Amino acid sequence: MKRKAVFFDIDGTLYNPAIGVPDSTIKGIKELKQNGHLAFISTGRARAMIPQDLVDLGFDGVLAACGTYVEYEGRVIYNIDLEKSIGDNIISILKKHNIFFILEGQDYLYMDYNEDFEGDKFSVKKFKRAFGDKIKPVTGSELDYHFNKITCKTNENSNFKEAYKTIEKYFDCIFHNAQFIELVPKGFSKVKGIEAIIEHLNIDVENTYAFGDSLNDIDMLNYVKYGIAMGNSSPEVLEIANHKTDTIENDGIYKGLKEFNLI
Repeated sequence: MKRKAVFFDIDGTLYNPAIGVPDSTIKGIKELKQNGHLAFISTGRARAMIPQDLVDLGFDGVLAACGTYVEYEGRVIYNIDLEKSIGDNIISILKKHNIFFILEGQDYLYMDYNEDFEGDKFSVKKFKRAFGDKIKPVTGSELDYHFNKITCKTNENSNFKEAYKTIEKYFDCIFHNAQFIELVPKGFSKVKGIEAIIEHLNIDVENTYAFGDSLNDIDMLNYVKYGIAMGNSSPEVLEIANHKTDTIENDGIYKGLKEFNLI
């Protein structure tokens, strides 16, 4: 049997904050590896935001920050490290238009401590509790920051449309909703990461699978041979997916791996 490569999103697919990583998912990854197949994390999260204990469940590699960072067996295949000069320009534009932002990199997250959105998932306090010393200030210092992508949060005082007119030559947008926007370097997506890893390992795209649930998974699910949407996916994802499995709470990963005879 030919070796297969299976790519897994994190949030809403492998992991849910209410339940963590389901036991059935852990079991499924273990059995997948025992059958000689390869398992990869493929996430919008930057590498700095991925806990090592998740990687240690048996993943062969990590494709992070929407395909701008790729590693295999702990070695970096490539890392799109954006220049500070670009960052300085972007920061100035986003601040001018009242947009809260997080620069996300391989080692650190950079955000302005003086701005906050209390009570929602972009609260600086919540990020500090979750990522601790991986968070650094982005302004008011001589910090030489390194980042792959940007996550933005807007409110009624923000003017993202006007800001994007200036920065669109550098970034593509992923609109998760009107307030939550990812800025990814032009031409990059989870597909870029998958292309890099299967080329590196000489795996045919005919032997690729992916599980996902959100808008930044759409390209990945369309690219692999078997794109599988979680039952809890966004409506847009469920609409485009050729294959579907159960929700994360109802053992969706394990059931999907079983359905495709990967375990």
